[in-house]
Amino acid sequence: MAHLVYIDETGSVGKGANKQKLLTLAAVLVHEDKVQPLAERFRQVARTHLGWVPADFELHGNEIWNGIGHWDPLSYAELIAAYEDAISVIDDLDVDVSCASIHKERLHTRYGGDADGNAYLLVLQFLLEKIDTRYTGNKILIADEQKEHQLRAVKMVADLQDWGGGEVPGTKLKTVIDFIHFVSSHASPGVQLADLVAYALQRKWNKWDSHPDAKAAIDRITDVINQHMRTWREPWPSE
Repeated sequence: MAHLVYIDETGSVGKGANKQKLLTLAAVLVHEDKVQPLAERFRQVARTHLGWVPADFELHGNEIWNGIGHWDPLSYAELIAAYEDAISVIDDLDVDVSCASIHKERLHTRYGGDADGNAYLLVLQFLLEKIDTRYTGNKILIADEQKEHQLRAVKMVADLQDWGGGEVPGTKLKTVIDFIHFVSSHASPGVQLADLVAYALQRKWNKWDSHPDAKAAIDRITDVINQHMRTWREPWPSE
């Protein structure tokens, strides 16, 4: 029996990236017999909070929290309720969580900018090493599409499996089978759950919320996540 390890990232590029100190990869470990129940639970989230399941439906933390797209008609309280309903699958399906982060400014300073383009691969290596040593049983890696990194990531995972060679000297992966698979988040509820986790953690760490209701909501959401986070990697490089 294997766990599917779904991975998503936050804080690297795009609007607002310069305000996010950390590039974070979050992973959710879903037992193979919980994959279909996860998909059904997310469809139920749509039916409960939207009243229907759109053909292009997928859960994104940013869209739910900020009422974007299909979530636009909902009130703030309704949006929070939808987010908490979605994140509750971590409890309901006993999903484990792991994360690792790169501190982008410290990475840039330490290597004079030469390692900036390797930040994704570095944090991926750190995350996989933590998951490999902490959790027993075979694991299959599934990550959100990262076109600029995919080929290099596949090779790095193969090297880590073969002899422990990564972006920096590492340890050989013993429980990760096959190479890393990159998929569209639209087709993967597991990747969508990783996105919900990553977005909530980044929002909490960056202290984006000042309203008491928002702060209380993000605290409740991240409390659920943290209760299932068995291993993590502190932001690297350290101060």
